Amino acid sequence: MPDFDATDAAVIAFFGEDITYTPNGGGPVVVKGFYQNPDDEPDTVEVDFIATAPRVTLLKTDAPAPHVGDAFVIRSVSYSVKDFEVDEAALVVFHLLES
Repeated sequence: MPDFDATDAAVIAFFGEDITYTPNGGGPVVVKGFYQNPDDEPDTVEVDFIATAPRVTLLKTDAPAPHVGDAFVIRSVSYSVKDFEVDEAALVVFHLLES
């Protein structure tokens, strides 16, 4: 059986970008993650299910205790966390508001 957690970690390590994450009550750390912003997505004729607001996906090991109000700096833009989802595997998806 494939190790999906290891696969997620390898994909984020290879394709992710550096993101500054500041957990609520903690100090800033640079982690790898996937950033998606529908305003930056190219228009295509394909039907895609994408976020309607900016979001970033991190490994749970990089965000073990996510909270609303955590902060990110991505591509020189500051964001706060408005909501998050923790999946059964190794990922946390943060839904963001521009600060």
